[in-house]
Amino acid sequence: MEINGQEGHRYEESSSEWFVKYLKHQGDWLEKTRGNLMVTATVIAGMSFQVMVNPPGGVWQSDNCSFGNQTGTTPVCKGKAGTAVLEYESSKRIAYLGMIISSTVSFSASMSLILLVISGIRLRNRMIMAILVTFMVVAVLCISAAFFFAIVLVQSDDQIIRDILLIYVGFWVIFPVLILLIQLVRFIGWLICFMCCCCCPRRRRSPQRLLPLAPSPAH
Repeated sequence: MEINGQEGHRYEESSSEWFVKYLKHQGDWLEKTRGNLMVTATVIAGMSFQVMVNPPGGVWQSDNCSFGNQTGTTPVCKGKAGTAVLEYESSKRIAYLGMIISSTVSFSASMSLILLVISGIRLRNRMIMAILVTFMVVAVLCISAAFFFAIVLVQSDDQIIRDILLIYVGFWVIFPVLILLIQLVRFIGWLICFMCCCCCPRRRRSPQRLLPLAPSPAH
């Protein structure tokens, strides 16, 4: 019984060492991709900022105001200098708001990722890695949505363009779901292997019992 207990204790130690080694490997991978994360987040942040300060359709160069039929009354302004032209289009109001929201979320996620990377926090923590990956996924999806809304704002009522946008939306719906399913299958497979390694002890050969020696025949 004492031998079996020692073997079980040794096996638990080997399982814990394997798990710690796995976490260290993940941390090393994230440390090596620190530069790639910074470059990607910077590019996405620049794209989001550019969409906000230079919206599709341009901005009004001067106040577009009219006094109506009578002079001296309060002017009615359809557009103010420096504001987006398409902001005042009621037919494309929803697409404009969608572009603003997507760009804002993408910019915020990218800048948050950059701040976490340069803050000096060690990236070997699983929680920090999950947060960084979440921020990057949100930034990529939102900048893709901003591109879609920007195309909707400037495109004409053409069936071919609508078909292209429909294919684009279908791609960005199916592709992330496919990646999520692959990651889910990998995680389930890793979880099953880990549970099998921890819960199913290896079969150890029991020590062979020594048979008592037969008494030697008397001479």
